[in-house]
Order: sequence, then structure tokens, then C-alpha cells
Amino acid sequence: MLLSDTDIQSLIDSKQLIIDPYDPKDLREASVKLHMQKSIIKYKDNNLVDLRSDTDVQHYDFELYDTGYKMQPNEFFLGVTAEKITMPNGYFGLIQTRGSAAQVGLEAIFGDGQVDPGTDGHIKLPIKNNSNQILVIYPGLYIAKLYIFQMSSPALHPYTKA
Repeated sequence: MLLSDTDIQSLIDSKQLIIDPYDPKDLREASVKLHMQKSIIKYKDNNLVDLRSDTDVQHYDFELYDTGYKMQPNEFFLGVTAEKITMPNGYFGLIQTRGSAAQVGLEAIFGDGQVDPGTDGHIKLPIKNNSNQILVIYPGLYIAKLYIFQMSSPALHPYTKA
């Protein structure tokens, strides 16, 4: 069952769902706004990535400037939410790109858009410019929405970083 703003606020008030920082203005009808953190992860060009291997992909950390970052067409990086999310067991989050961002070709989630029960941390957002335009990205930019669903029962094995 998808939670309404009333149910989401009740979870936050009872400290079962923790969103830090949280601004009540970010609560929508059935979602919570998520914003870009200043730090992003960019991958080095022409990497060979063996998905069966535990080898780390070559990358470097990059800071977004307050004046903006010009994201080139087809460019990809991993963004991180400014908000730290603690999802209670028995609930599941789904992240979707903000509608107005998607309409200009920015995709903030294309695959791994879930927040499992037991998640406790900032959420990585795979971000890609699918347009033929240069898009300017800023730290603090409202980029995605978090929808929260109540599960039929708590998970036997909630997510852990182990």
C-alpha cells in the first residue's frame, strides 16, 4: 500500500522513518522530495568492468560547485542524496526522477531505485543526461521523489551493509 502524506508524516513523527535533514515543505501528497548532495562519483573513461569480479570500478570523487556543474549529453555519474534515510522494517521505498527533470532528459534513477527495509544511509542515485542538451546540476537540487510502501509483513532479513 502506497502511503499518503499523512501516513508518511506519522512515521516521521514517531521516529520510525528518519529523514535527515527533513523539511516539512518537502512532503508531497504521496512522496518526499530528495535533493542532490555536493559530492558525486564520476567513473574514469574507457574502463573495462567485469561484473562477475569484485574489482572496484576506477572512479574519482567530484564536488559540485554552488554555481552549477554542466552535465554533458549522455554523461553519467553517481549522485548522492543530501538526505540520510533510515527505512523501518515493514516499509519499502521507491525512488523516481522528479517529473520536470525527466521532461528535459535527466534521469536520476534507472534501475536501482529502491530503499529496502533496514536501509540506513544516504542513497546513491545513478544520474544520466539522456538529452542532447547541456544540463546544469546544482548541489541541493530537488532531483527525485521517495515513495513509501507498507509491506504485508516485516522482512525476515532486512537490509544490512554486511
